[in-house]
Amino acid sequence: MVPPSTSSGEGPGPVALALGAGGTKGWAHVGVIKVLREAGVPIDLVVGASAGALIGPLYTATGDAATMERIAFSFTPLESTEWFLRGLRIAPGSGRMGRRLWQAYGRLSFKEMKVLFVAVAHDLTTGERLVLRQGNVARAVEASIRPPIWGLPTWLDGRPLVDGGLQSAVPVDVALQSGAAVVIAVNIGELYWLPQRLRPISARWGHILREGAARPEELPNQIGFMLELLAREKVPEPRPQVEIRPDMRGISAFSPWQIRLAARRGEAAARRALPAIQRALAALQTS
Repeated sequence: MVPPSTSSGEGPGPVALALGAGGTKGWAHVGVIKVLREAGVPIDLVVGASAGALIGPLYTATGDAATMERIAFSFTPLESTEWFLRGLRIAPGSGRMGRRLWQAYGRLSFKEMKVLFVAVAHDLTTGERLVLRQGNVARAVEASIRPPIWGLPTWLDGRPLVDGGLQSAVPVDVALQSGAAVVIAVNIGELYWLPQRLRPISARWGHILREGAARPEELPNQIGFMLELLAREKVPEPRPQVEIRPDMRGISAFSPWQIRLAARRGEAAARRALPAIQRALAALQTS
């Protein structure tokens, strides 16, 4: 991968924040970023998958944690539910939440972000994981948060894209490949892996369904896509320098009334991680 560019023509700074998938649990990212910025921890790059891609640009659009927090908590549970039912669109005509996200960052390009941001999505046709770092931020975020099977994929450059957190819940590898020396990962959810004995069955049925679909957006193809993903072997992932794991017990990925609780859990986890973060930053300065 080619590291993302900045307006000054330089590469990304050394500290990256990798924000993971988890639906409503993603509001924990708000609490994490708030604490890190209050503690003076630099954030040079944010890489988001799924919920992480939704929350990340609330910060990177302005580089201001207070603005991020104000917008993140401005939606009622009813507005969040309406937005979900409207297809998770980030656009002026997609309810109050979709319109507010459009105003906050959706109308911007990646080059206009105050802090470097990249999103991760999957090609529904090939299963390939893609790193999105150019063009309109709204469309990239829509692609990264679009759940397969439910609704239609987001089309970008002729490719049907869906949720970026399906193969790796936290995009640590993307942050490292983008040039970061220190990666702080926020893990709010684990992926489900099929038992070994069931994977050949899942792969076979996935192939059958995908072979019978005429277009990638058809439901059989989307179901087949998920079955093929479930059949894949778990690949060892790189370890971040620091991993933050908020306590998500009792918080559902589909409960918009729990966003403030998720954020508080994120704050608490980030405070516990501050000594480890400071050690990682000190080691970076002496290397």
